[in-house]
Amino acid sequence: MNDVVIIGGGIIGAATAYFLSKEGRKVKVIERDPTYKNASFPLSLGGFRRQFFQKENIHLGKFAREFILNLPETLKTEKNPNPTASMVPNGYLLLFGPEHAEEQYRALKNHVECDAGTKNVKGSEISKIFKYINNEGIETATYTDTKIEGWIDPYLLHNALKNKAIDLGAEFIKGNVKSLNEIKANTIISAAGCWTNELLQDIPVFPQKHTVFRVKCPKHYPDMPLTGDLTTGVYWRPEGKEYLAGSPISKWDAEDLEPEWNDFEELVWPALAKRIPDFEQLKLTGGWAGYYDCNKLDNNAVVGKHPAYENVYLATGFTGRGLMQAPGIGRALTELITTGSYQTIDISCFAVERVLKKEQRLEPYVL
Repeated sequence: MNDVVIIGGGIIGAATAYFLSKEGRKVKVIERDPTYKNASFPLSLGGFRRQFFQKENIHLGKFAREFILNLPETLKTEKNPNPTASMVPNGYLLLFGPEHAEEQYRALKNHVECDAGTKNVKGSEISKIFKYINNEGIETATYTDTKIEGWIDPYLLHNALKNKAIDLGAEFIKGNVKSLNEIKANTIISAAGCWTNELLQDIPVFPQKHTVFRVKCPKHYPDMPLTGDLTTGVYWRPEGKEYLAGSPISKWDAEDLEPEWNDFEELVWPALAKRIPDFEQLKLTGGWAGYYDCNKLDNNAVVGKHPAYENVYLATGFTGRGLMQAPGIGRALTELITTGSYQTIDISCFAVERVLKKEQRLEPYVL
C-alpha cells in the first residue's frame, strides 16, 4: 500500500508533495496531464499578494513572499542548483469605489493586525502617487510600496517545487483518477482543483473560465504595480514591454478555453482607458483563457480532512489564489497530516465541514 497519494500535480499538489517529502513521507502524485497546459496556475497572471479580507489569507500571502525570497536556497537540487521564480516585486494596487469602501476599511483593520505592510489613501490622493491614474470614481485605494507583493513566473515556481519533491523521494506519474476507490494509500489528498467535484460530489468546486488579454501601448510604465480596479473588475500589470489585462467577466460551464475576445472591446479597453488615459492608445496583441478552481459557496479555499472518510484530505477551491497560497497550504496540510493540527498558520476556518454545512466565509475580492 502507498503511504501518501496526491491526486493532482498542479501547484497545490506539487507544494504539498514537497513539504510532505521533506518530512520523510513517501509521496506519489498522480497527474492527468503532465504538460499542465490547461492547469490553472500557468494561465494566471502570477500575482502574489497579502491584500485580503480574511486574516488567514493575509498570513498565507505573507508566507508565500518569504518562501519565494528563500526559494533559491530552499529548493535547490544537484540538477537545478539555481532555482528561481523570477519575482517582479512591483507591488499591488487595489482601487475601490464607494460601494466597496466600507468593506475595505474593515479589511484594513485585519491588515494592521496581521502586519500586512499595506498603505491606504483617499481616492483623491491616488493620482499624486500614481500620476498616470485618473482617480474618478475611486473612494479609497490600498497599495504596497515596500516590494512585498508583485508577481512571479508560475511555471518556474511549479518546476522548482516538483523537482525538489522528486529529489526528496516523491514520484510523479501520469494517470486519470475517476474515483477515490481506485487509490490504495494510508493518506489520500485531493488537489484536483477544477475537477474536484468529479471525485467528491459534495464539494462545490467547479471550473470558472477567465480571459486575459495581451496589449501594447506607446506609453510604457515598467514600474507599474499589478492593479485591480474594483469599480470595474478589470486588473492589469506590465509584461515586458507590453501589458496583461484580465476581463471582469467569468464563465461557468465553458466548453473550451477560447478567449472571450468581445470582452476586450466591450469591457476591458473602455475600463483601462478611463482609468489610465494613456491606455486609450492600446492595441490588442493576443490573449488566452484559463480556469479558476472556484468554490461556489464563498470563493474561499477548502482545506482539511473530509469527515466522511478515514484518510481523505482536500486542498481545493482557491478561486484564483492557488499560486500565491500554495506554499502556505502545502506546509499547513503537511502539519495537519503529520501532527494532527495546524502548527504555524491556523486555517481550520477553511475546513471541509463548513462547506458541507453551507457556512459561508466570504473572501470578497476575486481578481
